[in-house]
Amino acid sequence: MSSRKVQRDTRIVTSLLVLCLIGFGMIPVLAGEPEGGDSPKAVFKAAQEAGSKRDFVALAKLVAPSERPMMAFGTDMGVGMFVEFYEGEKADALKKKYQKIQDKYKIKIGEEEEEGEKFKMTQDTPQEEIDEHMRKRALKFYGHVDVVHYVPELMGIVLNMPEMAEQEFFPYDKLTNLKINGDKASGTAGDEKIDFLREGGRWYLTADVMD
Repeated sequence: MSSRKVQRDTRIVTSLLVLCLIGFGMIPVLAGEPEGGDSPKAVFKAAQEAGSKRDFVALAKLVAPSERPMMAFGTDMGVGMFVEFYEGEKADALKKKYQKIQDKYKIKIGEEEEEGEKFKMTQDTPQEEIDEHMRKRALKFYGHVDVVHYVPELMGIVLNMPEMAEQEFFPYDKLTNLKINGDKASGTAGDEKIDFLREGGRWYLTADVMD
């Protein structure tokens, strides 16, 4: 596998993961395991700590529950692509591990869209419509998934690969320009815009973290 191809595939995995580390789901709060944070700053600090440790259980708990299916969707797309195009000696083993997890969580993303779900995209299609369609697909295929455990299991397939050695999974810059407006908040970390959402009285990260 060429170094350029490895770098490209790794960027895809990382971008999709972080973008949807912040993803879209409806899973129950696990007893004894607090989720979210008391404030946007607390969530951001916790996410930085979890990212530095590559603790995807902790990161998943910092994602708004209403967005976790999209997190699962994005992570699955990224890891699935990495596994599909990986050409090293571990290629077969990676594919087997990936499929085992898909079977365990009953993921059937390959199903054909029903007539009412078909989406025709053109270069003039507004991004909002594309995003809405993707979220509906994510909810359909991943709404039943325990994302707090599914995402770490998926990432466990590739985390120890050499190509992932230098990857960062959350911005390490200081959070600045924080503004809170009701149940929404936003700030910046370096060049990244970080958005937050309050659900059930707790603050979480949102799917817009990479915008």
